[in-house]
Amino acid sequence: MAFTKIAQSLKAATFPEKDKTTVDLWLDSPGGSARDAYKIALLLRSIACRIRVVIPDYAKSAGTLLSLVADEIYMGPAAELGPLDVQLDYEKNPGMRVSALDRIGNLNEITEAARDIVLGLGGEVRHKTRLGRSETVSVMAGLASSLLSPLVSQVDPTILHQSNRMLKEAAEYGKRLMLTRDDCPRDLAMSLPDRLTKDYPTHGYAISLDEAAELGLPVKPIQEYEFCEQVLACHEENQASRTDVIEVLNVLEIQGHTAANDEPAPVKPKRKKKSA
Repeated sequence: MAFTKIAQSLKAATFPEKDKTTVDLWLDSPGGSARDAYKIALLLRSIACRIRVVIPDYAKSAGTLLSLVADEIYMGPAAELGPLDVQLDYEKNPGMRVSALDRIGNLNEITEAARDIVLGLGGEVRHKTRLGRSETVSVMAGLASSLLSPLVSQVDPTILHQSNRMLKEAAEYGKRLMLTRDDCPRDLAMSLPDRLTKDYPTHGYAISLDEAAELGLPVKPIQEYEFCEQVLACHEENQASRTDVIEVLNVLEIQGHTAANDEPAPVKPKRKKKSA
């Protein structure tokens, strides 16, 4: 998420008044900085009363966070959003990035394994040894500690705290972005970002158009987007060349488009309009 490049491009462009401006963001992104995504979204909202995000393939992690500002989200048939996640430097391998969700998930798996050992085997041990309940729990807890201590020793509490803090930060950004939408219910804005950081098991989990609709996001099939052919062609072109493209959308003068709820005429944008 290159906030500086986008800010510079927008600064160089001239837009109509905010209440007459719609911004279409063509987004194809594996994610990046949650802070940058938040700042980009605020910047777009500062110039437009209506924001439409178009996702031909995927917008993961910080890309999903950025999408939460949208009044409308157009998704391809196999397009995906994802959990709100952040990438952290892996302390044991400089230059490698790991998922905060995966770090928290690892701790949860260790906790569940310990519980299964204590509860799952405790009954059988008690039956065969005739130990009392408290003695059995003590024995099984010691066994679980002995078996899992090599894993526990690799868990850095500082890193876990950082992971939790950054996931909460991403969720808070999401709440604030959703509240910039005039039609977003407050209870949805307060609950959905938390769900996107807690209800999904991995960084790569795919949230489809149908699931996004069930979550309450304002999603529509990409076929309903009037520039569908252009965005798909742009996506295919950049996928083929494996290029990273960040460019401001063209400013289009659309006849008769005087209010936020007006539908723009199907004017073909120039090729400069790219995915971010």
